Amino acid sequence: MQRIILRHLSGSKANQVEEFSLDQFKELIAGRDPSATVKYDPTHDDLVSRQHAKIMPDENDPTQFVIVDLNSRNGTYVNKQRIVGSARLAPGDVIQLGPGGPAFEFDLDPRPAPLVHPTREATVSPATRVSEVPVGTAAAAPAEPPRTTVGKATVERMISQTQRETRKSMLGVAGGVVALVVVVAAFLIYRSQSSTSKLERELGKAKTELSQARAEIGKAKEEAKEEALAEIKKSAPMTPTQIAEKYSDAVVLLEVGWKLIHTQTGGQIYHQYVPVQLKGQGEQPQQELAPAYIQIGNAIEPVLTLEAGRNKPIGGQHSGSGFVVSSDGFILTNRHVAATWETSYPLPPGVLLQPTQEGLKMAGMVEQPPRDWVPTKAKFLGGKPISGKTVEGKHDYLDVVFAKTKDRIPARLARVSDRHDAALVKVDIPRSLPKVELYDNYDTVKVGDSVTILGYPAISPPRIAGTRSKDPFNPEAEFKTIADPTLSTGNIGKILRGQEAPGKDLVVSGFGDSYQLTTNSTGGGNSGGPVFDSQGRVIAIFFAGGSRGGVTITFAVPIRFGIELMGVSPVTK
Repeated sequence: MQRIILRHLSGSKANQVEEFSLDQFKELIAGRDPSATVKYDPTHDDLVSRQHAKIMPDENDPTQFVIVDLNSRNGTYVNKQRIVGSARLAPGDVIQLGPGGPAFEFDLDPRPAPLVHPTREATVSPATRVSEVPVGTAAAAPAEPPRTTVGKATVERMISQTQRETRKSMLGVAGGVVALVVVVAAFLIYRSQSSTSKLERELGKAKTELSQARAEIGKAKEEAKEEALAEIKKSAPMTPTQIAEKYSDAVVLLEVGWKLIHTQTGGQIYHQYVPVQLKGQGEQPQQELAPAYIQIGNAIEPVLTLEAGRNKPIGGQHSGSGFVVSSDGFILTNRHVAATWETSYPLPPGVLLQPTQEGLKMAGMVEQPPRDWVPTKAKFLGGKPISGKTVEGKHDYLDVVFAKTKDRIPARLARVSDRHDAALVKVDIPRSLPKVELYDNYDTVKVGDSVTILGYPAISPPRIAGTRSKDPFNPEAEFKTIADPTLSTGNIGKILRGQEAPGKDLVVSGFGDSYQLTTNSTGGGNSGGPVFDSQGRVIAIFFAGGSRGGVTITFAVPIRFGIELMGVSPVTK
């Protein structure tokens, strides 16, 4: 399989080599945005836009590749020539993101044979739209979190600065035009070959050019003003109402049914129930069925079997929340929502069995079953030790319902995190879907930051829609629940994070790597929903809650663990 190879020549990624297999990456987006494929440092590579340029196969010839400038602020250069729109790439071409910005060499492995560089036609950018950025100038937002308010003085200062720069540009253009007029006049007088009328025509032409230059300067001034106001508006905080109006369509309801299966036979796995004698009224013994457990080392596990009968299946049904992260249908949610067999499973009290020569015999009661038993980590099945991938989970159904709709759309499990409670599912819809904006603030989040949560708590009263069938072969009307998201607000109440740095004390978090929230209007079903910051960007995934003494607190997974599922992260150099 052919691979794209990027050899970084300068910038924060200098001397690094990145490889991307074409069976996994249909396009590469370079920029400082956390979702970019080729990520640049947001502080050191400040000449790079959030989404600067895109490399992808040529639509007319998939064996060739093109680079597309994504309306970047400082432009994209191929072999020191600025491109307009797009340009074809050949192995060995050097791409630079902005003048003085980071550069890398484009290559293919294996290279096409024979390898001949095509003749490149140089392109010239419109003179009025070129802006040179000197080395060291901060051309991007600083690394610290954006300010939540922008005062009137800041707006006036930005507009005033734009006007001063525009006046300087106008004087420079005017001076150039005047110099041109002087040179033309001197040349005409010196040669004495042109008439007075010709000189007047040249002067008229110069005046026209000066007028056009002034018009272009005025246009550039208005565009700079609009750009400054757009940047200010972009950094302004959003209200919870604005967040709900903009992103509710990207928040989905997930309905899940699953079971535990034996991979070798495909059979369903059950929790074994055994008859026990219990004393009833009048000291008369009564026989009831109770779940069976067995002790393995210091751990207690449920006795699993492939026999149905009176035994109870390992599995269940539930609902949760999720949010669209790509226009082609990828959805982030919790692991315990989309892959429930990979998380702790609730077990009822039962009896403890002990192996004997005659078989398993009752050895006592299990009043408090283990709370951390994970189905796929079971060690015994049918009285025999489990080895390899013998036990696995399987969906009976995994449906996605979009906000304000009732249609259940089948989805599939794409990836499951092995580090936190995060998972990625995929729904196949031909049309482009609305998506949220992700922002990894893991290193800058602060206690007290405001958050907004959208999701589908099960405690919220449902709304039902009835549909009259027009199919004569299935005329019965259907009634389905409408997905109607709930909004909750609060703050980051506490940051729970461990520490394992060399030379420092080992610090262990009591609840993993999480953000503790002050919201308490969520609950079961809200799991997997997005947690937005004040700028309307998703910074975490809601995943748990608890209460004690009438006080309720909730928790969220930092979005960093969800972003990890959207790409490939090497664990070695």
